[in-house]
Amino acid sequence: MNRLVSWPIARATVRARRRSVVLWFVGIVFAIAGALGATREGAGIETFSGPAAVWFALLTFAFGSGILSEEIESGHAQLVLLRPLSRSAWYGGRLAGAWLSVAIFCVVAWAATFAVAVSRGDGFDPMRFAALGLALLWCAAWLSVLACLSAFLPSWTNAGALIVAALFWTFLIGIVGVVRPALLPFLQAVTRYLGPQDPLVLVDRTRPRLDFGPALYDVVWLFAAWLAGIVILNRRELARRRA
Repeated sequence: MNRLVSWPIARATVRARRRSVVLWFVGIVFAIAGALGATREGAGIETFSGPAAVWFALLTFAFGSGILSEEIESGHAQLVLLRPLSRSAWYGGRLAGAWLSVAIFCVVAWAATFAVAVSRGDGFDPMRFAALGLALLWCAAWLSVLACLSAFLPSWTNAGALIVAALFWTFLIGIVGVVRPALLPFLQAVTRYLGPQDPLVLVDRTRPRLDFGPALYDVVWLFAAWLAGIVILNRRELARRRA
């Protein structure tokens, strides 16, 4: 496991990320939004859906922004890799550190939501723990995609590229819906597979789903993007040495 993830790098990443006042602000607002949306029937998903979902996504993208590129561009990565540490372990450490940073805020927000729900008369519901685990998996999948993009995109543009791509695709669907409505169902079906899926449908009582498709799909995105990112990083480093 140490060959895939360097835990000293992960801990250093957590320490570096928690110094940001902006990230703390987003994390605190995320916890407040989740707590305000607490309901007896929410089963924990209210922490990561509705208005709180915006802050959850913002927090994930903020922690994943420049996750690799900021270290590469500053030259710090090259200094760290002079040690007996593989690039894959460094990559895994950066990714794990970003995920742990987000996970801390997610647990705090989830606990705040749970406390408010209990104060309103809700009892213990094991599905709340399932909701937390699924949300953390969803977050890990998106962070893996961001890390893969950060292996070759400069600075924070890994997050920017995903946002621009999402806006372009939404615009395209809107245009097709007006010009060629017959193609709209096809594009809407394709949209589901253009990134990690929302696994919280597995515990959402308003739209029950019995299969584990979304969660398994996120696992595929997590490890496929991880592998692709390591390959890109290795090729980039090899090209730099040849130059």
